Amino acid sequence: MFLLGPFLARYWILSVSVMLLMRCNKADLKASSATDPAHLQVNTVIHRHLVEDGHVSHFIRAYVKDESGKSVADPAIQITVNGQPLRLNGGSTNYYGAFPYYERATGSEADIQGGTTYTFTVVLRDGTEYPIGSIDTQPDLTPDQLPLPMSHPRNQPLLLRWKAIGESNYFSALWKRYQGESSQSELLVSKINETRDKWGHIIQEEGSGDQADYITLNVSTGSGSSTIPDTYFDGPQRTFNALSLMLTSTKTVDVIGPFRKGSTLSSERTQLYRVNVVD
Repeated sequence: MFLLGPFLARYWILSVSVMLLMRCNKADLKASSATDPAHLQVNTVIHRHLVEDGHVSHFIRAYVKDESGKSVADPAIQITVNGQPLRLNGGSTNYYGAFPYYERATGSEADIQGGTTYTFTVVLRDGTEYPIGSIDTQPDLTPDQLPLPMSHPRNQPLLLRWKAIGESNYFSALWKRYQGESSQSELLVSKINETRDKWGHIIQEEGSGDQADYITLNVSTGSGSSTIPDTYFDGPQRTFNALSLMLTSTKTVDVIGPFRKGSTLSSERTQLYRVNVVD
């Protein structure tokens, strides 16, 4: 009788477990479920990631789940955005299973614009088309909405001011929540330590591993200000030489039928800024 060594035994058990999890997390739809939107949960995400130097990293994705919450990968189910079909991607696989999603088949990342309406639809196996809904992406930020210096002295506090980042009208925001739309904007401030070569080029950049080096500000309510105290620049990581500021705005719209509860449309805008810290 062949016996597995301790390492091989653990590897075999892990492999079997992963295969079982993959089978459990990736659903095969029954015909009735694939033609009835009431059995499906659909979630779409439009993500726009912008860096101060002009680099972008955008994507559109859509996810389908069945009644048990398992991811669905059914080529017969089609999803379109503004009339353009998305393609089904098998998705990444890890110890928890496979997570398929729909993504853009054509076009570049730069085609995903701010302040633009995106309308999603689903076509099920029987050819019936169902509208998911529409969502407007957040407009691009202008420099005066979050004015920042190129550099800042280490021994002085830093005053941050922002305006028109989120919904400033209370009643308008209340009405949107009543209609199933919610939004949130946060500004994450953190420290960066960079290493340069003899020519002054950055060859390595890393963030701090200390939780005290991260400050999160809620900037959802239109305009406001906050001061980063000079003590923040003293520690606990004294070697840093730049600040990273990441402004993230998320808007989510609930889909009201005919799909399962939990179906949503989301738009995310993340913009990165940098401030050099000088002695």
